[in-house]
This record gives sequence, C-alpha cells and structure tokens, in this order.
Amino acid sequence: MSRLLSNRFKVPSLRKSADSEYLATILVLLGVWIFLIVISVINRSDFLSRATFGAITFNMCIIGVLAIGQGFVVISGGILDLSITVSMLISSFMTVVFYELGWNTPALIIGSILCAGAFGLFNSILVVWLKINPLIVTLATGFAGGGVLLIVFDRKLVDPKSWIADFGTSYLFRFPTAWWPMALLTIGAHFFFKYSRFGRHFLAVGGNPLSAKAMGISLKRMRVSTFVGAALIGGIAGIIFAGFTPEIRPNAGTYYMLPVIAAVVLAGFSLAGGRGSFLALFVSVGFLSTIPTALVFFGLKSIWETFIQGFILIIAVSIDAYRIVKARGR
Repeated sequence: MSRLLSNRFKVPSLRKSADSEYLATILVLLGVWIFLIVISVINRSDFLSRATFGAITFNMCIIGVLAIGQGFVVISGGILDLSITVSMLISSFMTVVFYELGWNTPALIIGSILCAGAFGLFNSILVVWLKINPLIVTLATGFAGGGVLLIVFDRKLVDPKSWIADFGTSYLFRFPTAWWPMALLTIGAHFFFKYSRFGRHFLAVGGNPLSAKAMGISLKRMRVSTFVGAALIGGIAGIIFAGFTPEIRPNAGTYYMLPVIAAVVLAGFSLAGGRGSFLALFVSVGFLSTIPTALVFFGLKSIWETFIQGFILIIAVSIDAYRIVKARGR
C-alpha cells in the first residue's frame, strides 16, 4: 500500500520544480539578510561584533522553534495554530514546577513537553471531532489557556542557580546552547517532510486532502498528529524560554506570535497547505531575528520592529495569495 501510495501520489512540494522554487526563496532571503547586515555595517562598523552575533542567535532560538511548530501546522493544511505560544508557556511553567518538585532533568524535560502535547491534543479534539475551524479553535484556546495559566500560576520565578538558567545563558561551540535545539529541529523537519513516508503523508493531506483520503491516508490521524506535534515542538520552545527569562508570566508569549507567523509565510509556506521549506524557514528566522538588533544600531525605537514585521507579513501573504490564484488558473 505504501509503495502504491508513493508511486501514484506525487506530492507537489517534492517535485523538482518545487525544489527549485525553494532554492530561489532561500537565495532571495539570504540576499535580503546580507543586504540588511551590509547597510547596518555601513551605518556602524561595530555591528559586526560578538555581541551582535550573540543577540541575533539568541533571538533565533525561541522564534525558530515556534516557527518550526507553526510551519508543521501550515504545511499540513491546518492553516495556523494561534495557540502555539500557550503550548510554550505551559511547558515553561511546568519546567519550573517540576524543577521545584525535585524531578531529574530527563523526566523534567519529557514531562514538560508532554504537558504541552496534551494541550495540542485538546485542540485536535475540537478540530477533528467537533469539526470547528482550526483558526477559531486555536484563537479561543489561546485566550482560554492564557487565562487558566494566569489563574493557576500568575507567575513563576526561575532559580538563577538552576541548570535551567545556565542553559539559557551558556554557549556551545560559540553559539548559544539554546540555539542548537532549533538548528537540529530544522534539519530534522527538513528530512522528515522530504524523505519520510509519514512526512509525505502530511504534505499530501495539506496539498489535497481529498486525494490523500482516496489513497488511504487517515485525515483524522493526520490532523491529530499535526496539532499534537506542533504543541510538542512548542513545548521544546517552552524549556528554552524558561532558560531565557528570570520570570515567566502568562502573557509573555504575545511578543512571539507576529514574528513566528511572519517567518513561516516569508519562507514560502503556503497558507493553503502542502508546500514549504524548513531550510528557507531557518533563513527567514535569521533575517527577522536580525531586525531588532539592526534597529538598535540605527537608533530607531522598538515599535518599528512590529511595523516592519507586519509589513513583511502583508507582502508575504500577498505573494502566497498570488501564487495560489496562479496555480488554480493552470
């Protein structure tokens, strides 16, 4: 059955033409990223420094992991997960709770991520069995989840002497230690969706769910796996976030939603599902993570960061809409 599926059902995003589009997207993003760095260096030569490199790579850590989770949802046809930052915060709070209870490190990490996954399972139940639009579901659970966290925890302080805090401030091979999970997840996601049978099933469901169902793929199982998987990835981001901040608050995830969505769409992920490159997403995250530092060197206020990210998102969504209309016209 799997061989028949592989032979008869060709996923569009795995074709050579799509690979060429992804390569073009990566090159364009790299060009824009390099241009931003060049004009920042021309403005101030000290932009090229270890401190700047550290700031950019630290920015990439959480945004990058959340963007991978969001990309997982988008490429699978789940539109967007507007509650993924709540998954992150659930994991962050539980990381501190389990640490205070004396859990060992492996159990703490697994337990925190599974708690986030349980939240994703709840989302999937509403989407799959109650057949509610994913945007409505995740928007509602995002607000409701944040409210529950506010009621239950209000806030949590991270012990500055704990391994959690050390993880958030340490370096490994000249990169922040927290940068490596994001890099490894990017590589893993690339190979998973490009080469694994299960990954191709997600692409098939995102690209054409009716054809995927006709080929024997369970749409319900794929939808559940999508939202649970995204929440688990959000849980990984939560552990990183706990290492970055001395105090965890329920509204702390608000800042990340816009750059995460902007990174996914800018990387060429189609909001209609079925196409996207996680390597392009890595470059997109790097570019967007450079903007806050560049603004500081240009002497601009941080409010410009939100404006620029929003403007980029509008352009990226417009390009995606044009691409969808063009594809339907063929």
